[in-house]
Amino acid sequence: MTWLEWMGAGGVSVPLMFLAYYALRRTKSAVEICLKAYLQARTEREQRATMIAMAAALPEGGAAARFEEGQPAWLFYKHSEQGQPAMVTREAA
Repeated sequence: MTWLEWMGAGGVSVPLMFLAYYALRRTKSAVEICLKAYLQARTEREQRATMIAMAAALPEGGAAARFEEGQPAWLFYKHSEQGQPAMVTREAA
């Protein structure tokens, strides 16, 4: 190959390499965002399941609050009747 042919090939391949590089960076960013959202949702789901189990453990029904940073953050409530589900709410008690 002559230098003119190499220049022609480089004229096409270099921009394609830059395009592929930026496409991979964007794909990596999108995957990181999706992974972060998935992990956050899973963490919140596990935390909520733990809180429901804590509310179900209340003896003979009743209510309890959990505080975060000095403010009521979780409210647990369990019916005194058997068969009723325990409830947990994230709003301030």
